[in-house]
Order: sequence, then C-alpha cells, then structure tokens
Amino acid sequence: MEFYPEDCSPKDVYKLITASVSPRPVALVSTYSPEHGKNLAPFSFYNAVSGYPPIIMFAVSYRDGAKKDTLVNIEKNPEFVVNVVTQSIMQKVHNCSADFRPEVDEFEETELTPVPAKRIRGYSVKESPIHLECRLETILPMGRNQLVFGRIVCFDIDENIISPDLYIDFDKLQPVGNLIGGAGYAFNFERVKLEKQFDPAKVLDYKDNLRV
Repeated sequence: MEFYPEDCSPKDVYKLITASVSPRPVALVSTYSPEHGKNLAPFSFYNAVSGYPPIIMFAVSYRDGAKKDTLVNIEKNPEFVVNVVTQSIMQKVHNCSADFRPEVDEFEETELTPVPAKRIRGYSVKESPIHLECRLETILPMGRNQLVFGRIVCFDIDENIISPDLYIDFDKLQPVGNLIGGAGYAFNFERVKLEKQFDPAKVLDYKDNLRV
C-alpha cells in the first residue's frame, strides 16, 4: 500500500511516521522560567544530530495554536537539560506529558526530584542517570513544529553506569524508547554487536574517523 502525505490528514501522517520511525528516544526536557519556575516535559521527536560540536534536536509542536511552555521558557532563558528516560521513571515521565498550566511545577506533580544543573541556569532530574545540559543553538520553524537545536555544554553522567574509557553500561542504564506515539514505550532491547565485512582494499583509510 502507498500513502501520500498530501492525501492524508495530519493525524494520519503522524500515525504513519511515528509507527515507521520507531522506537525513538525520549527527551525529558527540563527548562526554567523566570516567571513560573521549573518545567518538565517529554518529547519523542528527538535525536543527536552532530557529534562534534555535540548538538541535539527535539521538535516542539503547538498546543491549540499556542506555544508550549517548554518553547516559551527556552526563548526567554535559552538553556535546557535533556534527561535520559529509563525504565524506573517512565511512568512518571509519561505523567509529565499532561497539559499542565504554566504555573504548575511538573517536578512536584510527578514526584521527580530537581537538582541544580552544573553549567546552566536550570534543573536536572535526579532520578535520571544522564543529564545533557544544553545552550540554545537555534530554533527552526518546520511546518507545525519548532525544531529546537541545543549545544551540549555538560554531560552529567552517573559514575556507576560509565567506564573509564567512556562506554555506557546499557544494562545499568535501561533506556526507554517511544513507539507509535501516546502511551506506547519499548525497553529491554536485545543488543547485537556486528563485525564489518568488506574488502579493505575498497575502503578509504581515514586517520581520524569518528563515524560508526
């Protein structure tokens, strides 16, 4: 079957893309507002887009034509934290997706613990083992979304899950992905390590190759 976006409703296009691009990492984004204080919200249109400089991106949609609190806060205070979502907090993270009023503190509502960030003005989620502290790089309008690009200025990682050579123990991390949107999540991923099979004579030899 073929589906053409111009022939589908926005809701149906959303269903198709979230099912096709799955699982997706979940960004639990914490921001700070001078007027309303701390804010916390999950986003599943999220990924790393550059290794060096370290840039991440997440997409913020509009809510009934209005900007969401996360975007408003970042525009006023151009810093934020992406907290990695794990199995132990995924229910509380899902609870954060509710449309709370701007003055409501999602940390309190979901019983997650705020801790001051190390290099930016804001708060991280204590229960998350990885905090990516970011400064805003740019905001790019894209259709019904605003793409927020952030430069990571601090990788705050629990020492119990990372080795001296900077490898993360995923059995300890227990990351969570988002499936078809809404309440669908995935975890306990089976990991397979593959060896590259090719003719070395046909491959370029890079001295500083950071690609996978």
